[in-house]
Amino acid sequence: MKINELIRKYRKEQHLTQEQVANYLGVTAPAVNKWENGISYPDITLLAPLARFLRTDVDTLLSFHDELSDMEIDKIIIELSEEIATEGFMKSFEKVSRLIKEYPSCDKLILNSAQLLNVYVLMEEIEDKETYKKQITAWYEVVAFGDDKELSNMATVSLCQDYITNGKYEEAQKLLDKMPSIGFDKRILQANIYGTQENYDKVYEIHEELLYQNASAIVTSLLQIIQLKCKQKEYDDALHYAKLARLVSKNFELGQYIANSSDFMIAVEKKDIKETLRLAEELISGVKEIYCIKESKLYSHKKFNEDPGHSMFKDMIKKTFENDKDLDFIRNEPGFLRIKKKLTELDTFD
Repeated sequence: MKINELIRKYRKEQHLTQEQVANYLGVTAPAVNKWENGISYPDITLLAPLARFLRTDVDTLLSFHDELSDMEIDKIIIELSEEIATEGFMKSFEKVSRLIKEYPSCDKLILNSAQLLNVYVLMEEIEDKETYKKQITAWYEVVAFGDDKELSNMATVSLCQDYITNGKYEEAQKLLDKMPSIGFDKRILQANIYGTQENYDKVYEIHEELLYQNASAIVTSLLQIIQLKCKQKEYDDALHYAKLARLVSKNFELGQYIANSSDFMIAVEKKDIKETLRLAEELISGVKEIYCIKESKLYSHKKFNEDPGHSMFKDMIKKTFENDKDLDFIRNEPGFLRIKKKLTELDTFD
């Protein structure tokens, strides 16, 4: 944000008029109006008292904290995921709120932070959850209606899903209708350009990324179809789609955890105790393989995050088996002790 936009923003947040600001600083109301419209700027001697009156600081007014690099944002998100586990959700949420106030125009920070916090809001029992959800939705909306088209599209998808989760189906549909149709993926063209330059590593990297994304998307769609088939009690059809999901997971080396997820979903829906226990053990054992994917020859050029989120994913798996009411039918079974042991073994896995 420019200084004129920040002056207007913080003045309105404090519910002040231009005349009140002018009287405090000993200038005229038209002078403040000119500042806010970018016609002129406050004298340097007025910056400190202006910042104090607007409950902010000079650095913020001058946008010293206006931008963060992608590397800095990635580092913040990694640290945040660790802090949630050690210091708790509330403190981490407060930290994010402070960071967003410090970098109000950093859409990538806002979006990535909101997405991470939203995972925990949906996964854990948190006091005053609705208040947190409301703020996360507001952050999504800021980015969704921002100027960065790529981040805006990503935020719109998250916001649409957020509306659906909260039962706001009309808002979700309106948002979906406004989303631009996805056309030709420009990465294909970029790969062709790299090919003409004989930059083959870049060509491999792009196509391996596309392979991984598309294979993951296919499995995600199959899992959603399986969920729907189970809901309609059409278990034979569900098993057919589960077989396809396993084949995709195997052929594109996505790991046993992904491969077994569909069968586990069906077993749970059918309340098949023996099969659920068997698949639960395989599912937990397959957690390690998720992070071995970067060793696959199929994705040898693809860039993976340095921190794949081991701790967060392990916590999610453990909480699912400990708290998910859909699994209550196996908790008193002798075989569930093996599940608990395997969950404990996850703590030794990095």
